[in-house]
Amino acid sequence: MTRLPRFSMVSLAVLMACTVKSSSSSNPDAGKYDDYYAEVKDGDAGAASGGGDSANSDDPDRPKPRTMTSTQGAAPRKGKPLSARKPPVPGGGGKPRTRPTLPPTEVLAFEGFHPTNAPAGSIVEIFGSGFGKKGNTRVLIGGKAQETVEIGDGHMLIRVKEGSSGPMVLMQRLGMKPGRTKRTPVSIKSEAVFNTLPVDGGFGKPRTDVNFGLVANVYDIGKEVTELPDFKELAEPVATFAVDNLDVPAGQFSGKFVGRNGDLTQWFAIHFQGSLNVTAAGTYDLCLLAGDGAQLYLDDNLVVNNDGVHDSTEKCESMGIEPGEYKLDVLYFQAAAGERGLQLLWAKDGGEKVVIPRENLFPPEAAAVQAMARK
Repeated sequence: MTRLPRFSMVSLAVLMACTVKSSSSSNPDAGKYDDYYAEVKDGDAGAASGGGDSANSDDPDRPKPRTMTSTQGAAPRKGKPLSARKPPVPGGGGKPRTRPTLPPTEVLAFEGFHPTNAPAGSIVEIFGSGFGKKGNTRVLIGGKAQETVEIGDGHMLIRVKEGSSGPMVLMQRLGMKPGRTKRTPVSIKSEAVFNTLPVDGGFGKPRTDVNFGLVANVYDIGKEVTELPDFKELAEPVATFAVDNLDVPAGQFSGKFVGRNGDLTQWFAIHFQGSLNVTAAGTYDLCLLAGDGAQLYLDDNLVVNNDGVHDSTEKCESMGIEPGEYKLDVLYFQAAAGERGLQLLWAKDGGEKVVIPRENLFPPEAAAVQAMARK
């Protein structure tokens, strides 16, 4: 029997050990997560995985879901996965809106409308009573008749036509006036003014469905700022508008928001409100592309901070998210007239990054009541 030198025998043993370790792991990224594993507690990792089976969670070669967030260009921040207070809405369907309960009556009443600013083609919701059947009540904006889409209990939907700006007028050829028993022509004009925003150069595409998307309040900052203002210190909103999703590409803002205090083209702030419907657990990259500053909050937790005066800049956070419906707030401000842009994007488990679709965004349940309070 031929004897091997001692050095050769040691080398052979090391080589065999490495071969065994390599063959036992099917994970191409094995070894990259050693330091991360040491930082994550078993309980946190289980929450991040969405409650998967125990066999997978006990696999030492399987990368554990991330439980940290990191902004591009900044040091990573550690945090627990986000767990929802409400279960998700299944099937990708819409969520019923909470609308004011008004007593049924034949008397035409005009309680308000939402939004007050929108691009042509947007669906606008009118609140009141006595609208009758479809076709009984005409809606005029700036003297132009609008398309009636739907009439329901206490509300009606119209699609806004191009160039429609001014007070909103409801007209019935034969309607009922308060205190009258005989039908006569009825006309009611709104106190608020509706303004048509441009589709190109505006602040979002036309809203197509009131059961999806986000609603927004527009505020006049009233001074030059270098970061998001304290919204609690701002006066009442000067305008409202709504979007299917946040997909405002970078470019010049060529429109204006019209409210009680005049026109706003710069130094304004916007508070987008609604909820995010997450139907599948995973690691999500949440991104805000904004010019100027913006912040994303989920269930009142700051998730992405892209504040400051700057051209369109993207910042992202990566975090484990459990299925559920999360309260969503996006704060944005426009400084001096110039480039504007605002996109809310996501990517799941390293997939393609896309604008969050309208099917995953719901307006606030009390949006209609808020709109009526600002008629």
